[in-house]
Formats: sequence, C-alpha cells, structure tokens
Amino acid sequence: MIDEDRFSVNDSILKERERLIKYNKSYYRKYRQIPPTSQDFYEFVELIGKGAFGQVTLAIHKLTGRHVAIKAINKSYMQDVYSKQKVMQEVYILKKIRHSNIIRLFEVFQSPKHFLLVMEYADGGDLL
Repeated sequence: MIDEDRFSVNDSILKERERLIKYNKSYYRKYRQIPPTSQDFYEFVELIGKGAFGQVTLAIHKLTGRHVAIKAINKSYMQDVYSKQKVMQEVYILKKIRHSNIIRLFEVFQSPKHFLLVMEYADGGDLL
C-alpha cells in the first residue's frame, strides 16, 4: 500500500501542470494537433517492480493528478523480431480489452532508450 500523503499532488506538480497546459494550448494553436506525450507529463515517484525486459514505476500524471504505472521496456532488449512482436502484441491486446478486472493501457510513447506503456495503477501488492 502506498502512503497517499507522501505521493499526493504537491505544489510543484501543480505549477508544472499549469506550465504543461500553456504548452499544450500553444502547441495546439500552432500545429492544430495534440502534442506528443513525453516523460515531462509524468512525475516519477518510485520503482514498484522489475522484470526481464524492464521496470515498472509508480508515477503521477501531472495534468490529471492520477497515479499510473509506467512500464519502461529497454529498447536494447527489443532487437530481434520475436521480442518486438511480443511487446507489440501486448500493446495491441491491452488496447482492445475493456474489462474491470484487467489493467487498462492509457497510452504508449517512447524515449530515446525506452518504450513506455502508461497503465492503470492498481494498489495492493503483487499479482504473484
């Protein structure tokens, strides 16, 4: 269980939220489309899990204040076709499924070194 007070939306996140809103508005006015997502939209809080291909971090979405789990898959592990196919298949399935017992995938984006999946955060422990 996370300590809600420790991970609540604080003043710095609120200031950052205002900056992002201004950035989104100006980007939209200029290009007539929503700006691409980046790591700047999230406040990374703590590492909550590690796996063979990457790690999962608890984060706060700065625009909504919502807690999310971000699965970061290192691109160096996605060199062969089989690994890429496995990751893309996971994304495809999670995008299609809408069920209360299955974690939702909110968005997918990439950084220079990682492929990032932003997912619903379910507090309460490990699935094992």
